[in-house]
Amino acid sequence: KTTSISKLTAGKKKLTVKWKKQATQTTGYQLQYGTSSKFKGAKTATITKNKTVSKAISKLKAKKKYYIRVRTILKVNGKTYYSKWSKIKSVKTK
Repeated sequence: KTTSISKLTAGKKKLTVKWKKQATQTTGYQLQYGTSSKFKGAKTATITKNKTVSKAISKLKAKKKYYIRVRTILKVNGKTYYSKWSKIKSVKTK
């Protein structure tokens, strides 16, 4: 199952992402963020608990536009399955 970003808040050199919880067929989430809309050189953050629905990302550059997307992760018998990426959202840091 896929998920989507529900809220994106910009702060000073940081941002907070909130997404919709997927209780079934999900063991975690993966976020990808960067300054390129094509996610070239983007950073990835993995959340290993499916109860977690937000992540604060700091140490970003000020007054820059960041693009963020999220997907769900399912681990079964040592294999990892990923959903499709969510729609891309963007926000400008302060």
